[in-house]
Amino acid sequence: MGRRVPVELRVFLTAAAIVDDIGAILVVAAFYTDTLQAGYLAGAAAITGLLAMLNRAAIYRPSPYVLLGIGLWVCVHGSGVHASLAGIVLALFIPTRPPPNIKTLMLQADAILSAEMKRGREVMRYGPSVSSLEALDAIHDRLESPAERMLRYVAPRSSYLVLPLFALANAGVVLDAAALAGREALMLGTAAALVAGKPLGFIAATLLAVKLGIAAKPRAYTWRQLAGAGALAGIGFTMSLFIAGQAFHVEADFAAAKIAIFVGSVLSALAGTAILWFARIGPPDSQPERASAK
Repeated sequence: MGRRVPVELRVFLTAAAIVDDIGAILVVAAFYTDTLQAGYLAGAAAITGLLAMLNRAAIYRPSPYVLLGIGLWVCVHGSGVHASLAGIVLALFIPTRPPPNIKTLMLQADAILSAEMKRGREVMRYGPSVSSLEALDAIHDRLESPAERMLRYVAPRSSYLVLPLFALANAGVVLDAAALAGREALMLGTAAALVAGKPLGFIAATLLAVKLGIAAKPRAYTWRQLAGAGALAGIGFTMSLFIAGQAFHVEADFAAAKIAIFVGSVLSALAGTAILWFARIGPPDSQPERASAK
């Protein structure tokens, strides 16, 4: 929608979607756990401590985090808490900062490039030498944080393999009116939570934060545009189906919830698009809007 959606609003919606997913996983871990195994919980706590030590010691090789992450998943799964919580804990401790010796590494890269430039026409004709390229690759590996490296390798597999498999495994429903009879309240509540709950939550939470002075709303977008972003946030799929699968163990209930999620997602998409399309474009001034002092 071009200029109808300012960059600041896109950033806010993206961040809110991430926090929303994390919150959903925490809800599953907290409220959909039957029994707890103290031994596995202690193991998970010990591995979390080791992850914190690795992070504090600025260990930048990804392999220790991967191995500890596998052990953490096993312990969290065995403890009775939903194993998806292990992913959040692991992500919190994977370093995202540049390495502490970044200046030294940059100087080494400059020295390699300067030495290559002295080769003159040979570099222009054949390119850098193999040894120089290998040295630059090694420096790049040390410059890149483990979080960035894992995202680079894992994100395509997650987006194009894991999520489609999840969708194929959970999205299919059988449209049987008889099986859905008596579940109108379940479907209405699920759809209303997406269509109305998300925009109301966006507006209420952000308005409260601005009024209390906790946050400032950028002037680049209006409150109406924020409501449109909140409506778009009602497009629920992966986490909505995930929680529904944990909450409804009767197949007919789960099928009704899935239909409601699909209907609510379509209505949220239409409502958010309409609100943003017809909303007045905010002023170009990007200074944040703060609550007035009383």
